[in-house]
Amino acid sequence: MAALIFFDINGTLIKRDSRTDLPYQKALDILLNAENSLEGVDTSARSDQDVFMEVLANYNETYSEEKWQQFLNFYETQLQLFMSTDVWRNNVDAVEFIQKLSTTDHKLSLITGELSIGAQYKLEKIGVWKYFPVGGFGEDGLRRFDIAEEALKKANAYYGDDYDEIYIIGDTLLDIKTARHLGARIISITTGSNTRNELETLSPDYIIDKFNEIEKLFL
Repeated sequence: MAALIFFDINGTLIKRDSRTDLPYQKALDILLNAENSLEGVDTSARSDQDVFMEVLANYNETYSEEKWQQFLNFYETQLQLFMSTDVWRNNVDAVEFIQKLSTTDHKLSLITGELSIGAQYKLEKIGVWKYFPVGGFGEDGLRRFDIAEEALKKANAYYGDDYDEIYIIGDTLLDIKTARHLGARIISITTGSNTRNELETLSPDYIIDKFNEIEKLFL
């Protein structure tokens, strides 16, 4: 039996800590001529553009397409600079798990608020971008449900409907809500924004600390 499996990135595939958003913050700081422009802003499970709009409002700036394009140019430069650092690291045994899944009939995809350019840099850094030919990204919608709906459309267009179940693997309460929105099963991992106790309040189908705990489901 084959499954369509959607992965979140930050806190799920990529280790999430205070450095995870540094390239994004640096680009914002340059645009706004500010320091620590993300301070006090919750970026978890949100689209990059949604976060961008909040930060602009915090600095009494009005959103425009011109500012967004300026930011994207700064952001790509920062992504290139940070590619040579260790700011993006494999989260627990994520890389090993993805490599094993890539040898099966399961279909792999992404649902993330991350822009596709950021997703590519991060996942290329840990060596798994090549396993995700399709996904829903921050440019596909302002809100998580919109991104997830687009991700499912893209996955079906790419893979067809040759799968038996849909799974979402993520670290946040919003990932659980997104899975329910798509009619998918949800696997919550305790390595990100929400604690095990917080995740348990929404009764995910599975809750794990490492990916090897669910190998029996897929391998």
